[in-house]
Amino acid sequence: MNNKILLSALLCGLCLSPLAQANDKVDRVYNAQTYQKVCKGKTQGAQVSFAYRGIIWNGTCEPQFFPQQSSSIMGNEAELFSTCDADVNATRATINGAEMSGKCALGFTPPRPR
Repeated sequence: MNNKILLSALLCGLCLSPLAQANDKVDRVYNAQTYQKVCKGKTQGAQVSFAYRGIIWNGTCEPQFFPQQSSSIMGNEAELFSTCDADVNATRATINGAEMSGKCALGFTPPRPR
């Protein structure tokens, strides 16, 4: 009797384990190439909407700093947006205390408070 209960609990746990990872789509969403590609050919302030990782993203195209190595970037760092405000030709920025090389370009910006 106890073996049947244990076996059924184990099988039930295996069936439900994929649901525990259902929220992994928004854990890390910053993708510099996608953000730039969405705004290619658009002007500053243009409204954009695109599907990425199963989510529909709405926002505008704004100038921002795109680092060459974006593995440690979450996408909400203030330095990404403020670097290009000071110098539109910036090629280096300090993000999270690390000096990164990159460029300023037009890219997707989600709505954020000012």
